Amino acid sequence: MDLQNLSYLPEIFSLAIIIGCFRPLVRRAGPHVNLWFAGWFFLLLHFAAQFMLSAAGSPSSTGSPFVMLASRWALDLCALAFVLASERIASQRIGRPLAAILALPVLFQSALTIFPPHHAAMNRLAVLLFVVPALYLLLSTRQRGRQPILLGTVYLVLGGLTLEIASQPDAVSAAALSTLFLAAAYLFLRSTPRTGRGVIAAVAGLAGWGLTFPLVALYSHFEPTLHLSRVALELPIYLMAGGIILTLLEDHVIRTERLATHDPLTDLPNRRMFEERFAAALDEARVERTTIACLVIDIDNFKTINDVLGHDAGDQVLRALSVRLGWHITPRDLLARTGGDEFTALLAGVHDEHHLKFIAGAMMSAASVPIMVDGKPVDVRISIGIALSPDHADDTEGLRRAADLAMYSAKRRGGSLLAFAGED
Repeated sequence: MDLQNLSYLPEIFSLAIIIGCFRPLVRRAGPHVNLWFAGWFFLLLHFAAQFMLSAAGSPSSTGSPFVMLASRWALDLCALAFVLASERIASQRIGRPLAAILALPVLFQSALTIFPPHHAAMNRLAVLLFVVPALYLLLSTRQRGRQPILLGTVYLVLGGLTLEIASQPDAVSAAALSTLFLAAAYLFLRSTPRTGRGVIAAVAGLAGWGLTFPLVALYSHFEPTLHLSRVALELPIYLMAGGIILTLLEDHVIRTERLATHDPLTDLPNRRMFEERFAAALDEARVERTTIACLVIDIDNFKTINDVLGHDAGDQVLRALSVRLGWHITPRDLLARTGGDEFTALLAGVHDEHHLKFIAGAMMSAASVPIMVDGKPVDVRISIGIALSPDHADDTEGLRRAADLAMYSAKRRGGSLLAFAGED
């Protein structure tokens, strides 16, 4: 075999390595990573088809048109997968049926480039295939968000381009790929909360890949005797690959660090983070000679909820209650989940006992409103124990213990009460 026929093997091997790196991240980063994984798999199929065409040696070889079509289709599906993966929240709204409908016009346009000539009816069908999903995305009340609107606009423009230059399906196909990769770059940049080095590299790679198609066309038009190096054309691919992997690794590190300091069910700070913040707040209160309050909050009937309705219902109650309690927490304060059905609040800069009773009473009122669990109302009651520094203790352990004892005192008196440390 001619060595020239082996020229696509480096791309195939490098993409196989990328896919192997992606696989562990798929299980940790969330469902949207499956789409990135699918995109890289389609790109691997594209290069495999290119390798087969190179090995065949002649475009007229038996089966070559079908291999060329497989190569184009794989690249089309790669671009669409990257667009759907680029915006995590909105991509969940576009399900598999709609994704298949969005893929159909791009695949059909590529087929027209491989099997010319075609009749005017084929041109009209190509326009229709772009326009129908475009109108649905732009007009449907079920599709809201940046991604559906952008995709609808892109498909509407491509439909008009198909109508304008129906005699050049290859140009329309290249324009479709270019706009899809540019759309993926835009969506990825807008939907990523942190613009780190990985995001910059991924966006530059996606945008560079999208711009490759018109640049190659212009270069071929003005310099038809020269050919761009394939390394230069594929550089954006590897830049994007490195950027995506780096971004996912950064996200994984941030999630791991957050899991170490936050409760995975309610997303509130856990006991470890609470104790660290508590000690810092107490030191600051000593210096400023201010008062801080520790509130231990416990659900009175939580065991009954778990036994009767099940643990999933109990989890829903905990999540809803964490939100309601958080309504009365200022940025200076802290609310944490420190036990199974126990929350602890740290209130800084308490003015007086009346102000503290007002806040605790508001928490109890918010908790007393029935919580809807699977469409059924569940009555929830809480007991609150309160301790103040330096009146009841001047260290974190003593203040926390005093508030805990006050909470159990409230529960012994029937629950659904608030009690201060030291009360009989």
